[in-house]
Amino acid sequence: MLAESVARPVPATRPRKRRVRLSFVLAGLAVAGAVFYLVVANTGASAEFYMTIGQLHACTSCSARTVRVAGTVASNSITRDAATVHFVINDGAQNMPVVYGGTLPDTFVAGGQVVVEGHLASGIFQADNVLVKCPSKFQAATPGAGG
Repeated sequence: MLAESVARPVPATRPRKRRVRLSFVLAGLAVAGAVFYLVVANTGASAEFYMTIGQLHACTSCSARTVRVAGTVASNSITRDAATVHFVINDGAQNMPVVYGGTLPDTFVAGGQVVVEGHLASGIFQADNVLVKCPSKFQAATPGAGG
């Protein structure tokens, strides 16, 4: 009986709980850091910017690399020959001739906004890709029209 009445020492469990909590915190920080890194790395890599015609002409290193330039297709400037399409884009201040050898989107029209991707050679922009900004499909309702 004497052996049963002797109190057994209680094992210290506090350090173990702290280790478990600390490991969860460290694992959570590692996961959060990895997610943050992936978001930042992929956002920067996929962001593609475009410039105006004035910015392109002011850029000294742009003739050696592919760039995107935004503008509006000038009225009566679209001409087609057997393999290419020639047109002029403007940004409100300057004009720039563009030559494109691919298939144009269906929404490509004079007066439409475009982004051309390619390089500038001898004052003529050689486009590898033409992107048309979509016109708004939403229009104001006409007064008195039931809907």
